[in-house]
Amino acid sequence: MLVGVLLVYLLAPFLWMALYSLFPASALQSLTPNLDPRLITLGSYRRLLGDSSFLVPMAHSAIVGISTTVVCMVLGSGCAYVLARYRFPGRHTLLVGMLTVQAVPVIVLAVPLFVLLRAFGMYDTLPGLVVTYTAFILPLVVWMLVGFFQEVPPSLERAAVIDACSRLQIVWRIAVPLAAPGMAATAVLAFITSWSDFFLAKVLTSGNAATLPVRTAAFQGLFAMDYTAAATAGVITAVPVLLLALVAQRWIIRGLVEGAVKG
Repeated sequence: MLVGVLLVYLLAPFLWMALYSLFPASALQSLTPNLDPRLITLGSYRRLLGDSSFLVPMAHSAIVGISTTVVCMVLGSGCAYVLARYRFPGRHTLLVGMLTVQAVPVIVLAVPLFVLLRAFGMYDTLPGLVVTYTAFILPLVVWMLVGFFQEVPPSLERAAVIDACSRLQIVWRIAVPLAAPGMAATAVLAFITSWSDFFLAKVLTSGNAATLPVRTAAFQGLFAMDYTAAATAGVITAVPVLLLALVAQRWIIRGLVEGAVKG
C-alpha cells in the first residue's frame, strides 16, 4: 500500500507533464480538466522538434553527455582497476576522499567555477561543461567501478599471466568483458547526470553553449509561461533518462550499494 502511494506520488508530476504536452492548456486549466482523447495533439512536439533554437541545446546536451561519459569511463576504468587490484599506502584514504567529493554541495563551488572558467576562456563553451562535469562525476564512476572490478576472479588473471598476457591484455580481454554490465550501468549513470544537470549549465553558460534543461527553463517568461511548450520540452528531456534508468536500474543500484566496500 505504502509503495503504491509513493509510486503515485513520484509518477504524478511526470504524468501531468505528459498530459500538458498532449492536450491544449485550456483543456487542463479549467476547474474540471477535459481529458477527451479527441483533443490529443502532437503539435507541440512537431513545433519544438522543428525549431532550431530547441534542437541546438538538445545537441549540446547530447555532446556534453556523451563526451563526459566517455572521458569518465576511460579515466575511471584505469583508476578503478588499479584501486581494485593493488594495495598501497593511502588507498583507503583516496577512496574515502572520492566519496567525500560527492558530499560537497555544488552551489558552494558555482562561483569559483565561474571565475575559473572565465579566466581560462572556457566560460559558455561545451569543453568547459565537459571538464566541469567530469570533475564531479569521475569520483562516483571510480567508486562504482572498483566494486565491479573486485568481482572479477583474480585466478583468471593469474592464469592469463601464465599464458604470457601483459597487464594491458589482461584488463582488456578479461577484466573489462567480465565487468561490462557494471561498466555499462556506470556509463548510463554518468550520462544521466550530465544530461539532466540544470544548475551548473545555467551558471556556466549564457547562451552559446546552453543545454536542454536550460532551454526548457527559458519557456517561463517574466509575466507568463508557455505551459504546453515547457511540458513538451520536459518530456523530451526526461524520456531518454527514464529509458536508460529502466534498462540499467539493477546494475546502478548494485553499484551504488556495493561501491568499493570490498577488500
